[in-house]
Amino acid sequence: YLGTSDVRSLVWSKFAIKGTCQTLQKRYFRLTEAPDPATVRPLNVLKKTMVMLKQKWKADPNYVYTNEQMKSIRQDLTVQCIRNSFTVQVYETHARIALEGGDLGEFNQCQSQLTQLYQHAELKGARVEFLAYRMLYLVYANSTQDMVTLLREFTPEAREADAAVGHALDVRSAHAADDYVRMCRLYETAPNMGGYIMDKFIDRVRLRALRIMSNGFRPTLPVEYIR
Repeated sequence: YLGTSDVRSLVWSKFAIKGTCQTLQKRYFRLTEAPDPATVRPLNVLKKTMVMLKQKWKADPNYVYTNEQMKSIRQDLTVQCIRNSFTVQVYETHARIALEGGDLGEFNQCQSQLTQLYQHAELKGARVEFLAYRMLYLVYANSTQDMVTLLREFTPEAREADAAVGHALDVRSAHAADDYVRMCRLYETAPNMGGYIMDKFIDRVRLRALRIMSNGFRPTLPVEYIR
């Protein structure tokens, strides 16, 4: 029997299998023992499952169901040691769905894996888009140390090449300076799906702005000014 920590520490390349399951939909279960190939879907089946899930999400965005199915796909990829462009697509799709579902915990798991996948030059994906998301997430998490590390990846060329990168850097700068006016304007113009991440910390910014204004306009703060 394997505990949760044991499963996480396994080097799956030593136990790689080739799945034979042809079922498109499969519930997600945490592994407590070596996976049975008969319960693991091969790559061609996983691709069909992805097509089906995208169609279902578009028709009826049921996050609980879709999240479980995406986690199941990720698990089947992991136990078969499949790391290719499809793997990147799966994690990017799951990350976007998690943002729509307001699940930043699941989003962070996906973007953490994408950070590792993007280190392989042959694996194509939306690297720049998710670089911007990662910075917005770190603003949300108030993770100063990780932010310093990430800033090294934001070259002047990267900022000029993509509006989302420039926007994320502006958000970081405004947040660090307590520039709540600029932050609220940036929230209104967030590109791609950045607004979903900013949704999670914009109220914190507004509360901070109220404290700053209350201190600056003592003894009274006109409601009209706040509006």
